[in-house]
Amino acid sequence: MIDAIALLENSKVENLKEKSNVILEGQYKDAYNTMLDAHNANLYVGLIGPVGSGKTALCRKFANDLDKPFDWVTFSDLVRPSNLIGSFDPTLVFKYGFSPKAFVPGPFTISALSGGVFLANELNRGDEYVLNTLLDALEEKKLYIPALRTWHQVSDDFYLIAAMNPSENRGTRRLPSAIKDRIKVWYNLGYPSKAIEQKIVQAQSSEYELKPAQIELILQLIEFTREDPAVETAASIRSSIGIARLSAQRAKRLNCELSNQVIAEAARLILTEALKMKPGRNLDHYLDSLLKKVLGVSK
Repeated sequence: MIDAIALLENSKVENLKEKSNVILEGQYKDAYNTMLDAHNANLYVGLIGPVGSGKTALCRKFANDLDKPFDWVTFSDLVRPSNLIGSFDPTLVFKYGFSPKAFVPGPFTISALSGGVFLANELNRGDEYVLNTLLDALEEKKLYIPALRTWHQVSDDFYLIAAMNPSENRGTRRLPSAIKDRIKVWYNLGYPSKAIEQKIVQAQSSEYELKPAQIELILQLIEFTREDPAVETAASIRSSIGIARLSAQRAKRLNCELSNQVIAEAARLILTEALKMKPGRNLDHYLDSLLKKVLGVSK
């Protein structure tokens, strides 16, 4: 069997501590404690929540707090087993041939062998054939690398977290029972309360002097998109942060007050691609109505 440490020499595995602006309050504190309990009980955990509800940021903080490397793959129809496990680098094959020296491990292999935290993001968008690549590593603590025809021992420190969109979202699949059986703990995350989201936006825009009342207006816009039945995909926390940062930066560049007009201009630029309307509804007309209702600004 090829030494796992030697296999990883072709990849730069670094445990970089990152500053976290995650607000561990409300559902996020509860989810974090659930993840910690599951980790300590040697059970894999899954997070279910809409896009942009803070799942990835929470997982990154979790890995940092455990002092473990953090790797992830966002699943889709385009992800193949080689994207997880790794493949031969053609330029290295030319030099070394089809040997371990020419093999570049994928993020799942790196995480499994180095004992990191691996986020299987949007797991229920992945193809079942691809998801089956994870099975032996999760259950038997063995990882097979087809390109090298070798089995490798998975580190005892390895930990997997799955993140999924709600099953009713377009593009999702029913999770295979074999995968679901290996992820024992599930936690549902929604969008945070307005009070917590205000703290998140403030923390992510700390270099700007945003007033609470200005953030409140931004969050009113966001909240309307989440409650309106005409909206299929609502604005996420990233949209809240984006509007806050863009409007503050624009006001700074123009050397003017952060007015409702400036917020409206930033909101239109952010929400044009962030929102998805249900069939038959016009996005431009919806934004015109929304900005006038909340900010009193007409196009």
